[in-house]
Amino acid sequence: MDIFTHAIIGAIIAELALWKSDYQNRVRGRWIGAIIAASPDLGSAPGQFVFSWSFGDWPWVYDSRHWAGHADSYWLLGYWFTHSLFVAAMIGGAVYLKGWQMWPAIAWASHGITDVFTHTGVWSIWLLFPFPGQLEGFGDPWSGSPALWAACILAGGVVWYFISVVTSNWRANALEPSGL
Repeated sequence: MDIFTHAIIGAIIAELALWKSDYQNRVRGRWIGAIIAASPDLGSAPGQFVFSWSFGDWPWVYDSRHWAGHADSYWLLGYWFTHSLFVAAMIGGAVYLKGWQMWPAIAWASHGITDVFTHTGVWSIWLLFPFPGQLEGFGDPWSGSPALWAACILAGGVVWYFISVVTSNWRANALEPSGL
């Protein structure tokens, strides 16, 4: 899945969690949810730099050939860590014990959950890292066309819009006197 759709999913989670909050807190929460949900992909940055350099390219040049044969490279440790639902559950448990809100941990976990369905090969998700076992998804995230990415972003935006309308109705009904 593309990083923008991950961000939209994080914003949706924040929208649902903060539906009773005032406008300023909801906007801040949407940004926080979007950043947290998109950030696990930063775990692949070390591998991107090392594999690109070893291939003779500049680090910011992406080419799927850079990643061939590196499925078990320790340079992907950050990627496995940030996409692990086990790690997300451990952090979520610590957040819960501290008495903090759980929705940021759920936003982070949403990234790994959605990637399970869309990542194969070197990008397959190691769902319970550090325990063994990667799960193969249904497609390669980099083989999709820009039109497919745009469709995912558009669909996510439409869902976000409808959820914002629903939460707006919830707020209106929650603030309405009951008439008793």
